[in-house]
Amino acid sequence: MNSKKLPAVLCAVFAAVSVLFIVLSIVNFTKDSDDGTVIDKETAGLVLAQGVQADAPAAALDAVISNNMKAQGEYPAGIREELKQAYSINNDLVGWLSIPGTELDTAVVQGGDNNYYLKKDFYNKTTYETSSDNYGNIYLDYRCLPDGLSKNMVIHGHTTGRSDGIPKQSFRSLYDYRNMNHFIENPIIKYSTLTEEYTYKICAVFLSTTQGKDDNGYFFNYIYPDMSESNMVGYIEQVNQRKLYDTGVSLEPADKVLTLSTCIYDYGKSIDTRLVVVARLLHEGESESIDTSLVKDNPDYRRPQVWYNSKGKTNPYKNSTDWQPSPN
Repeated sequence: MNSKKLPAVLCAVFAAVSVLFIVLSIVNFTKDSDDGTVIDKETAGLVLAQGVQADAPAAALDAVISNNMKAQGEYPAGIREELKQAYSINNDLVGWLSIPGTELDTAVVQGGDNNYYLKKDFYNKTTYETSSDNYGNIYLDYRCLPDGLSKNMVIHGHTTGRSDGIPKQSFRSLYDYRNMNHFIENPIIKYSTLTEEYTYKICAVFLSTTQGKDDNGYFFNYIYPDMSESNMVGYIEQVNQRKLYDTGVSLEPADKVLTLSTCIYDYGKSIDTRLVVVARLLHEGESESIDTSLVKDNPDYRRPQVWYNSKGKTNPYKNSTDWQPSPN
């Protein structure tokens, strides 16, 4: 071979091998190795493929798109440019959620009910196929408006229960909001629909049980999406009773809220409990900063009746009025 052509040939071979390696990496990112360990724990079951994050060419992405999710060249009118590639992989994409200063930065999907994405990942795979745990995918409540803002935009997500090597897109990072200093450092949530970006300011963090039997027969239905302003007065009262600390951020009946909800076990494994982070839409002209002098601990926040029973304490909220959500 002509020695002058050798460098060019080697470059071509190197380029071809590099492309092949990228494609194989994307194809195999969810597969287990021979010894049963996950190849890439960061992406297992919850996050977009590295190819999506790195804006890989469509030809490479085709290899990881399942048969019922075909890439397409047409998108909803006005879709944000940075969401097009993810949307082409899964048309259930309705938005993007992030909390600046934390690891939470993830796609949000929406199913036909609130069960589908409990165990399905972004690629419509049951997550135990790509991970040893059923993490599912972070998803918008099926009753909420996907292309606008419901009064209460509710987003559900699992946590992992592990402290190391967790998929960063799970809601595990919400656990940090039990500490008010974490709120002080990270009070803002960003949520984008396919067409618009919104900024929310966190106003409350609380725990709520899901079974009436644990709290004198009452279940606080904080995931209702379409409360009226008059009905929201009772909702705000329930939130204020339960919040772990005062944030100093106002919550008014006219506000639109974003609710992040995930499982937690602070009252024990037998008590089905949710950690809830509530934020309200930033007011026009309002700063994203908070007044830290107003952030105060709330040692007497409302717990479920079973907690008071276990501690031998009197429940100061036992005779409180039960609130029920209503669109009227």
